[in-house]
Amino acid sequence: MQENAQPVPDSQSVSWREVAAREHLPLLLVMCLAIWLHAANTLLAATTLPEAVDDIGGLRLISWAFALYLMGSIVAAAAVGAFVARAGLRRTMLVSALLYTFGCAACAAAPAMPVLLAGRTVQGLGGGALVALVFIAQNRFFPDRLVPRIVACLSLTWTASALSGPLIGGAFATAGLWRFAFWSFALQGLVLAALLYPMLARARSDASLEARQLPVVRLLFVAGAILAISFAGAVNSFVASAVLLMAGCMSIWLFAARDAVASRRFRLLPDHATNLAHPVGCGIAMTFMLGLCMMSFCVYGPILLIRLYDLTPLEAGLVVVTESLGWGAGAFFLSGLAPAYETRLIRLGSVLLAAGFIAQAWFVPYGPLWPVVTSAFVGTAGFGMIWGYVIKHVVASAGRDDRDRASSMLPSTQQTAFAIGAALTGIIANVLGFEKMSQPGEFRTAALWLFGAFVPPALIGTWIAWRFSCLVATTRCSPPAGQ
Repeated sequence: MQENAQPVPDSQSVSWREVAAREHLPLLLVMCLAIWLHAANTLLAATTLPEAVDDIGGLRLISWAFALYLMGSIVAAAAVGAFVARAGLRRTMLVSALLYTFGCAACAAAPAMPVLLAGRTVQGLGGGALVALVFIAQNRFFPDRLVPRIVACLSLTWTASALSGPLIGGAFATAGLWRFAFWSFALQGLVLAALLYPMLARARSDASLEARQLPVVRLLFVAGAILAISFAGAVNSFVASAVLLMAGCMSIWLFAARDAVASRRFRLLPDHATNLAHPVGCGIAMTFMLGLCMMSFCVYGPILLIRLYDLTPLEAGLVVVTESLGWGAGAFFLSGLAPAYETRLIRLGSVLLAAGFIAQAWFVPYGPLWPVVTSAFVGTAGFGMIWGYVIKHVVASAGRDDRDRASSMLPSTQQTAFAIGAALTGIIANVLGFEKMSQPGEFRTAALWLFGAFVPPALIGTWIAWRFSCLVATTRCSPPAGQ
């Protein structure tokens, strides 16, 4: 890992020329490819699976294809720190790429839905691990001051994936070639594996890190939590939904409690992960609370726009895409600020994010349409503009032996928040009887609850973000613990 022995003046911004330098650009492109493979394949399934079930059957199991992928992704992201300590970054990333490739191939060759579900699980394990490993690689290979720019590149890649994944899958499915969609990503996975080994030759030796036992029980708690939470929003019974959600949250609590009493070298979570008085815990809590609020528009935005504004499915989809565009734009244009302005930007971005959620709670039910589009863009732009700086300061505030844990913890926290947020929106919709609604007034009431219910978490997340910025400003000149 590159050390930041030379302090950088607070007034000095970071140019894109530094990021595109010969020593950085090749590895950055490989990292972007890893992000692309996971993000695009997440959305690829949405347009390929309807054609797949016509071919191999299993319509009643289609929701499992998404739940198992999500479970694999989060479990892998939680576990990669232990694997890196045991096998090193290069070998772990290579195995993850091959796992991803094998999962794609299994989906492409699946003769029946159970085989496809197994392939989706392996895809999720490989893809989720790749994403977490990208953030670990970013920590090891790039100076802290470049992190916001690097995260901006990764965010733009994710935005491109959000736009391209469904289109690629839809194009193959429309041509009756849904299997080739998965084969195409298997091929890309092999390309990534071929590039990784020479590209990570500069990886920091892990010999100083003690090999960790694989925490199977804790990972089972994570897997059970994600499955329970994923299906909490899918069942039609409120009691069953509530029980599944509580079981999922209890599993997460058991995971965190068991991890806290584990030997330090066997922990998955970084020190101070639940401490709101420390930048690490504060940044993780902020990521969770703000991520929790982002799923209403993704899950129920399209159908509400169709029902309330007479949009076509394509038009509604384009409106929802503005969320991805907002994230990418916020990350790209505001990623190179001088350190002196970073804490102010974190506060501004959190306020914009909360304002976007509040505006959605009012304008989605009552209109007009243009503030709906604007609020979707502004809210996610607020998250995009602060995400790189949150990662930078959380990782920088972690101890030397905890930086890998902190790097992989943030994307897994975000994905867990998205899963819980999606489940909560499903529960709210089921309680309101969303499936039986037919009148505009009913959809307005549903929209008010689906978006209004997440305003309090958004305000709490904004308060935590301000607290985080104060902690960062206070500790900026102090060396991280353990260094």
